[in-house]
Amino acid sequence: MRLKDPFSLKTADMTKRSNKPKKPRDEDSSDEVCGLTCQHVSRAVDLSSVKKAVTGSLWSVCSDCLKERNIHEGEPAGAHDILVCLKCGFQGCNQAETQHSTKHQQAHHSDSHCITISLSTWKAWCFECKEELSTHCNKKALAQTLDFLQKHSAKATSGTTSKIIRLLEESAEYVDTQRGRTPVNSTLIPVKGINNLGNTCFFNAVMQNLSQTHMLNDLIQDVKEKGHKMKICPPAETKLGPLTVTLPSPEPLTSAMFLFLQSIKEPGKGPVSPKILFNQLCQKAPRFKGYQQQDSQELLHYLLDSMRVEETKRIKAGILKAFNNPTEKTADEETKRQVKAYGKEGVKMNFVDRIFVGELTSTIMCEECEHISTVKEAFIDISLPIIEERVRPTIVKHVFLILFAFNNLSIHNVLNYYVVFMYVSDKKAEKVYTSARKQMLISALPPVVTLHLKRFHQAGMNLRKVNRHVDFPLLLDLAPFCSATCKNLGSGERVLYSLYGIVEHSGSMRGGHYAAYVKVRPPQRKPEQRKSANAIEASSVPQGQWVYVSDTNVQTVPESRVLNSQAYLLFYEELL
Repeated sequence: MRLKDPFSLKTADMTKRSNKPKKPRDEDSSDEVCGLTCQHVSRAVDLSSVKKAVTGSLWSVCSDCLKERNIHEGEPAGAHDILVCLKCGFQGCNQAETQHSTKHQQAHHSDSHCITISLSTWKAWCFECKEELSTHCNKKALAQTLDFLQKHSAKATSGTTSKIIRLLEESAEYVDTQRGRTPVNSTLIPVKGINNLGNTCFFNAVMQNLSQTHMLNDLIQDVKEKGHKMKICPPAETKLGPLTVTLPSPEPLTSAMFLFLQSIKEPGKGPVSPKILFNQLCQKAPRFKGYQQQDSQELLHYLLDSMRVEETKRIKAGILKAFNNPTEKTADEETKRQVKAYGKEGVKMNFVDRIFVGELTSTIMCEECEHISTVKEAFIDISLPIIEERVRPTIVKHVFLILFAFNNLSIHNVLNYYVVFMYVSDKKAEKVYTSARKQMLISALPPVVTLHLKRFHQAGMNLRKVNRHVDFPLLLDLAPFCSATCKNLGSGERVLYSLYGIVEHSGSMRGGHYAAYVKVRPPQRKPEQRKSANAIEASSVPQGQWVYVSDTNVQTVPESRVLNSQAYLLFYEELL
């Protein structure tokens, strides 16, 4: 049934209501309304609740439209009138198709959520009296609330044009929105709650971040079916030309991941069930069976590693098929050489490596003989120690780590500590200790860099959690932590990464909980359209709306709350 717009009621209806006999005014519980008396103000106006609600929400946006992804980027906030409930601060629209403000009042009829204020006209309306209210009332409840909302509106929109983040899928062609149909193709990915299967918040928090990883959604879409073509180009020294291989069907875990990501993007509210994906992961990593509390960082490693193994197997099968499935006995030396060369290059093309895997180079120089040794290792994330306050220098197994208790611990301080530190090489036979210097730098950066803040550590026989807050930036320059060969960096160049996701751990080792903060944002420009990092302003953080997700609980939050979170995993994407 289509609901009426409370601000477009027919004059006849209003006249009919106003002809009713007036009741005597109660000074303690009523306010004068256009010559009549509204007895709902004392119960239906709660200024403290309104303040709390609107300061923590996206301003002048219908809360239900936001949840239903029925909002378009660039659409002015005033395109549809927004009504604020003066009992709880709920912001609802008065669109003819949805009427979320009216539905909110009907759903909370017994709790007196009957008075609203329009953010376009600043008029108050009582759904029970079906009348416009005067904001100049004897108890000043409406006047005080109106004054607060007007001041908050000026503050929320000053200096910028109020734009609404597009949470629906954008399509090349739109259908008739009057019929309630939604676009079919995707640019921005909605946020949906995920059912907790039993102590699986550690899994849900990671999946919220992966679902907002644009490159993962794009690449897994490309390889989701049997018959996908992949072109492998070995390096010039192999003297081999390109080889196009046809891949077999994806393995079970990768298929389950694709289906899960699709369920997030499908129209509808949610929440979604992760049961199929979680069960497939448990087949690969039985340690996660039993619905016990687990670690999100370990979960991320097992999940990405398992899909990496599946895709590597799939690519190798495609290469072998291109050579008519040779065996050790039937293949000659040249065939073996070619299969090995294509295989070495082909396995790097799996979507996990292309998105998440980078390389660290560890350089050790003996301070006596100045001998230098170098070791390279791949990483899926970079684990960074958090130094507790008032920590003294510690000696562990002849390794001297210079630990600093930073007054304001930040990601930059932690990264500096991580990439450069001192230790001692043990000459046991001569009982002589030789000092050496070790430096760890990033030699290859992936499109997505995941930072792991090591909040859990061994303290004797026990595990402890470090609850100290670590400052982290929305825009991170990784150039100071990269080797000279990484990205062919020149002097003074920047390598900028933008924060788009967080896994937060709250509580203690015994009773903790994982939740996620994710940034709903438009996809970045294509690589050929990318700007130089030096041309990007340091303050030009990509626009988007932050959303807090705790299992099935989904709510928009301000940036300030995100920056105050107790981050455990930080997801940064390369800024193009």
